[in-house]
Amino acid sequence: MNIPLSRRISLSALLLALALPAAPGAQALSRAEKLEGKLRVAMLKANKDIQGPWIKAAELKTIIDDTNLILVDVRQPAEIAVSKIRHAMDTYQFADQYKHGIPPGKRLVLYCTIGYRSGKYGEKLAPLGIKYQVLEGGILMWSFVGGPLVARQDHGEWGPTNRIHVYDAEWNIVHPDYVAVLP
Repeated sequence: MNIPLSRRISLSALLLALALPAAPGAQALSRAEKLEGKLRVAMLKANKDIQGPWIKAAELKTIIDDTNLILVDVRQPAEIAVSKIRHAMDTYQFADQYKHGIPPGKRLVLYCTIGYRSGKYGEKLAPLGIKYQVLEGGILMWSFVGGPLVARQDHGEWGPTNRIHVYDAEWNIVHPDYVAVLP
């Protein structure tokens, strides 16, 4: 096979670059970066049948205090008892508070552990004409953007926490600054 010289040099340079170790001083991925990569793979696997629409955790963090945001945690009560995202209500509270419809201008965001259950919940709302978004990666991804969590304190009020119920051992993928709670 007759490959032009310039093409052979480019090909050789590419193969050499791939064979060399990382440049001196290049930093390896941090533990948090490795965990986030693992979470992204788990998200793709868990949510392969979920259509969304999605909202990224970083975007939700910027609007978390918006009074037009309706945030619904679709997890089970035992999971919510460990922690929830500030301002979130459970599905019973949501159904009761908005039984006559969602006022214009409100933005509905659903979340769970990784996005699957909230996506399924949203699929039940869609035929009713209710527009929603699902938090991509759920409360697990929320931890990777440093999103604040709250839990009931001894006096009954909600206060800050860094604990997250992770549903099961397969999804024990939280940012190192947070503490995973297994069932």
